[in-house]
Amino acid sequence: MTEQVTTPVEPTYTATFTIKINGLRTATVNGLENTVKQVDWALVGTESGQTFELPQTTNLGDPAAEGFVPLANLTETAVAAWIEATETNMNGIKGHIQYVLDKEVAKSALTSTAMPWAPVAETPAEPAPPAE
Repeated sequence: MTEQVTTPVEPTYTATFTIKINGLRTATVNGLENTVKQVDWALVGTESGQTFELPQTTNLGDPAAEGFVPLANLTETAVAAWIEATETNMNGIKGHIQYVLDKEVAKSALTSTAMPWAPVAETPAEPAPPAE
């Protein structure tokens, strides 16, 4: 019997994604003060003028002392890179955002139209001018 090995296929997305860092939670770990342990962030997807943002929280592992970056030296780009490297469900998150954006892009190409059976809102009559 031959074992088949399948290689996962990376999904393709038409949206553009950006990680926005919303908050950090720190602790002292192995003598390293202000170690970032949890990141509140949102993945923002944009496509054809539509935007959808999905908030997330990711827990980070303990850093090695030799690669430790002090809190004061962190940048949003560096923390976003940690999220990209750590978040195991990134494809699922992107897939959800892509699904929502696909629906919004399709809806934006249509015109909202009144239903023929819907009641017509009456416009109040203009008040009569005052008698002279």
